[in-house]
Amino acid sequence: MQRKLIEYADTIYPEKLRELKNPPSRLYTCGNIKLLNKKGISVVGSRSNTQYGEKMCIEFTKNLSEYNLIIISGLAIGIDSIAHKTCLKYSGRTIAVLPCGLNNIYPKQNIDLAKNIVKEGGLLVTEYDDNTEADSKKFLERNRIVAGLGIGTLVVEGGYRSGTSVTAKITQELSKPVFCIPSSIENKKGFITNKLIKNGANLVTNVEDILNCFENIKFKKKRKSLNKKEEKVIIPKELKLIYENLEDEVLDINQISRKCKISIQEASYKLLLLQMEDFIEELPGQRYKIKEK
Repeated sequence: MQRKLIEYADTIYPEKLRELKNPPSRLYTCGNIKLLNKKGISVVGSRSNTQYGEKMCIEFTKNLSEYNLIIISGLAIGIDSIAHKTCLKYSGRTIAVLPCGLNNIYPKQNIDLAKNIVKEGGLLVTEYDDNTEADSKKFLERNRIVAGLGIGTLVVEGGYRSGTSVTAKITQELSKPVFCIPSSIENKKGFITNKLIKNGANLVTNVEDILNCFENIKFKKKRKSLNKKEEKVIIPKELKLIYENLEDEVLDINQISRKCKISIQEASYKLLLLQMEDFIEELPGQRYKIKEK
């Protein structure tokens, strides 16, 4: 499995993590590091989930994956594992943030899951040296990375004094939305979700409730089936970076210039070429989006 050490000063270090009060100084990774800078939703919840929690986690994770969102979680037993496994089942991409080193996967029963995540194009990431063992302090430290990598956090279930509430709190401190699936007041594992909703978190009953909170992001649903008759979009290599950045959202020329690290002049020229090839379209205010076929 391909491993890479990413230092804070490296250009590939995710900007989202720089927003944390105490960002990790380095990241030890195994797998597809491109996912670090893709849009994803953090999915968290109880280690001892209920049947209801499992059902909701599967439903929401499946639907989020269908919109090409990366599923970010902590590889713990319970909701974390269900989220990772569901994502893989529906050909999605997932990031597992570890409270340990890459040579010391925790929990042990998820070693095979960790391998499958990498095998299926996902990513394992940690701030700890390869042989570091997990402990309670590292679980809490891990949670800030889970919150930092997502554009928002979905809380499925959580009991009283759950570590899940820490991830939700950090998400809110980063001015990102927290989404909660409501639960019966008789369900002890629904305590945190109901409390968060009471305190202003977003109550969600379907994936559209989550997507509609992001007005400036364009979510594209995967095709349910592909066949040989369908045309595959082939973007010229020199234009691919701009096209990939427009796959998830509508951007203006200044944002494109910054994201692609190119001059305004070069961005303008390449955007013109993409328009001529009918790959993108221009909106008012020099804003651009992928052209619907």
